[in-house]
Amino acid sequence: MPLKIKKIRKNSLAADFGLRAGDLILKINGHSIDDFLDFQFYGSDDLLNFQIRDKNGNVKYLFIRKDWETELGIELQEHRCRTCINNCIFCFIDQMHPNLRKSLYVKDGDYRFSFVFGNFITLTNLTERDYQKIFAKKLSPLYISVHTTNPILHKKMLRYKINFDIMEKLRYLSENGIEFHTQIVVVPGWNDKTELANTLSDLSDKNLNVLSVGIVPVGLTKFRTNLLDIKRIDSRAAREILTLSGNFPNTYCADEIYLLADAEIPPEDFYDNYPQLENGIGMIRLLLENWKESKSDFIADIEKLSQKVVFVTGTLAYKFINIISKEINKNLPNKTRVVKIENDFFGKEVTVGGLLTAKDILSQVGLRKNEILAVSSNIFNTDGFTLDNVHKNDLKKDVNDKLLIIDEEFDDWNLL
Repeated sequence: MPLKIKKIRKNSLAADFGLRAGDLILKINGHSIDDFLDFQFYGSDDLLNFQIRDKNGNVKYLFIRKDWETELGIELQEHRCRTCINNCIFCFIDQMHPNLRKSLYVKDGDYRFSFVFGNFITLTNLTERDYQKIFAKKLSPLYISVHTTNPILHKKMLRYKINFDIMEKLRYLSENGIEFHTQIVVVPGWNDKTELANTLSDLSDKNLNVLSVGIVPVGLTKFRTNLLDIKRIDSRAAREILTLSGNFPNTYCADEIYLLADAEIPPEDFYDNYPQLENGIGMIRLLLENWKESKSDFIADIEKLSQKVVFVTGTLAYKFINIISKEINKNLPNKTRVVKIENDFFGKEVTVGGLLTAKDILSQVGLRKNEILAVSSNIFNTDGFTLDNVHKNDLKKDVNDKLLIIDEEFDDWNLL
């Protein structure tokens, strides 16, 4: 499908050569342009032959010569995300709170977003043409949800309606030079114990280009009406998973599994540059390591404040934020306190800080007049909104008109 131009920057190279908003890019240098990756890949040459269809349906050809530093000045129409075709028994989006913004209900299954943003995909919606595009552009690494390598169980858990073999696809990618990170969402009674051992064994095959295996516990909210009855991982299961995972290379468990098992968080060198940080794997270790580096600067900054700082956190990280608070108070007595926020919005079993809402924070924090609220940056999206659609500037107005936003990894902070 041709790619539509949304906007042309003034005085840009594209404007000089006559490209206009609304034009459709059919081909560049003879290659069909279907998406933003095609445009970036084929539009990076210094000599570009554009085939364009204008608003009137006229097809024209434009030859543009540019050096590698010069941008064309073309803003493309927003990419429509390809969605997932599965009906997974554990899908978090099926358990979302109702009446949130539409973007939160999109089931992303787009291989392009997997490559660019590190989003996990199952591969079940890929065509042979998609694979050929991945190979041609060397879109590596990808992030792939495996869950189990047992083909019968795989279909039962993901509930797709096609013929699909995950190991066959992983071998196909590997044979064509594509590397990938993988994840396993563990559902007790389904893909744990022997099934998990078999999956980890299959993924350790040296003929596969597996960069990492992430093991995460199934996440369950209170919104599971009419959904399959599945169980959470308990402390015993968490200990079994940790023991099992230690037998396989490049295999990492989510921080939540360590906490459920009452086990120590591994040292920094265990995580090998944190390949699955966005999956909640190694975040606590990175937080603590960054705190060591940032401690002096942070303490110096909040010492300038006349108010007390109140950290809010989910139940998962409470223990570790409390450690940080106590270290600060050793230097600045009674300067900070920590409030553990329970997730009433999604349910108390949801413990990660990134899923806290403004409503839960405001109803539980008990902020006093001489206090500043400190929150993690990961409660906001890129536009500055919380999950319950409160902008950070509006949250600031509700909390004594000051808000300290700290990067989730504690390597930066900003006082609004």
